[in-house]
Amino acid sequence: MRDYRIKPVPGRVAVLASGGLDSSVMLARIARRRREVFPLYIRTGLVWEKDELAVLRQFITAVGVESIRPVSVLHVPMNDVAADHWSMTGEQVPGYHAALSSNYIPGRNLTLLSKAAVFCARHRIGEVAMALLEANPFPDAQPMFFDALIKAVDLGVGLRLRISTPWVGKSKAEVIALGRGLPLHLSVSCIKPRGALHCGQCTKCAERVEGFRLAGITDPTRYRRPPA
Repeated sequence: MRDYRIKPVPGRVAVLASGGLDSSVMLARIARRRREVFPLYIRTGLVWEKDELAVLRQFITAVGVESIRPVSVLHVPMNDVAADHWSMTGEQVPGYHAALSSNYIPGRNLTLLSKAAVFCARHRIGEVAMALLEANPFPDAQPMFFDALIKAVDLGVGLRLRISTPWVGKSKAEVIALGRGLPLHLSVSCIKPRGALHCGQCTKCAERVEGFRLAGITDPTRYRRPPA
């Protein structure tokens, strides 16, 4: 009988890299202590993906860490099930003063991790890292979900995949402090960006502005309009 078990290559790790501040800091810090780092950008049809991906590549070039492999762009189109969601249309996006819970995209982590797990199985990678902060209240960001997914991946493809969440329990300000010295201006935390230029009016921009303020670090971000 065929053995479907997958033995990971030591030192390899995949990183769910969105081009956002949190995952970019995580990517750079992991790359400084691991042998092979595979950044994964997963396109699902969100309106800001082109800008995120371009800025992510610029960030990786600027960081210049040899262990970071070229970005792997994976595709999981979701417009057939979520075509009317604001993340797909770019309309009626959560504003500057909206609650962080308004950023919820149903099944986001399930979508990303499912595709990433298959990539990891194909490339014999035993760990995938993602940048979840303390303020993430969503159902697919809970320990129970990750435990269940790890079991499903093990049963489905024969890979005992570790899901790392190094920023759990940390605030945006703490992550910014950890990223001091990195090219944080080459990161996107915006629902309606133009490249690295942030709109300055959405809930993600509000979180970014407040994070730099609380960290006591000058915000290097360029905003299209002054934050509200």
